[in-house]
Amino acid sequence: MSYSHTIFNKDLYALTYNDLEDFFNTTKEETLNLEFKSYASTGNHNDKENAVLKAICGLLNSEGGIVIWGAPIETRDAQGNTSAQGALTPFQTTLDKDRIINKINSLITPLTVGLRAEKLDAPNGDAIFVFEVEKSKNKPHQFKNNYFIRLDGQTKIAPHYLIEAMMKSVNFPIIRGHIRLKRIEIDGQHYIIHFRSIIYNTSKFTNDLNLNITLISGPGIMHINRKQFSGFYESSVEILSHGRPISDDFSLVVSRTELSQHQNEINIAISFVGEKSPSKVSNYKYSLANRSIGNVDDENLYLLEKNENRMSSDVSSDSDDKVNSILDY
Repeated sequence: MSYSHTIFNKDLYALTYNDLEDFFNTTKEETLNLEFKSYASTGNHNDKENAVLKAICGLLNSEGGIVIWGAPIETRDAQGNTSAQGALTPFQTTLDKDRIINKINSLITPLTVGLRAEKLDAPNGDAIFVFEVEKSKNKPHQFKNNYFIRLDGQTKIAPHYLIEAMMKSVNFPIIRGHIRLKRIEIDGQHYIIHFRSIIYNTSKFTNDLNLNITLISGPGIMHINRKQFSGFYESSVEILSHGRPISDDFSLVVSRTELSQHQNEINIAISFVGEKSPSKVSNYKYSLANRSIGNVDDENLYLLEKNENRMSSDVSSDSDDKVNSILDY
């Protein structure tokens, strides 16, 4: 739900001037996600505009929220809590909502995404602005060479440790995928090679959605959930949460002749991409030249190559060739 719906029970673009007048009929306090900026009859316009830009910058670097420019004159109690009630303070302006967003984007860096504005006209021809700010995925943002943040209901210059934390923050869940060789069996002229795959989310507070998982293998036929797949298998998961990994067992059935034709080597790749996470791939090459029948206690005895959890943007053309070679089996 948007902040406008949460605070006003309306979409931002459905708000009217009367809605804001009704809103301030009773005392409203500033919160982590709500900030008031009145337009007093005295003072410099640029200073007032800068205060609004600081507020927007602070919300971008925090959890997002609403800024009301033209709110009633604020009061602050002994504990530093800010509240407002009564008449709005509209002002003359030639800016419309598109021009003011363009102006904000030219002054706050990096470029803001998810910022919306609505201009509400007063009966006398003046206006107020309501800004809806989404929590930024590109923080930290700065205005006039300072980083601002919303803390304890106030916009403040961000301390160094918070700036450092924002710079190191990762806004997408970290998903990892692995395959392990578990057992080797013989059935007549075929080897049955058992594997286990696992996909898990290492981010405690960020779920991934609509995760697509692809297995590619060769030579041989994959057996998954009592079905056979020739070199390619795809599945999906609606939600992947921390502490709830996805683990599946599957087998690769390959004839003695086919295995010999490929120098006793098999290749497997698992790729995965979610709605929130970048595409990654893990590649494995095993040699069964010196195979032992039974459980595999140490798969490193069979591994020739292993490259795990590499982003697609980092995968070299050489790795692409390996995947293509699997598909060509």
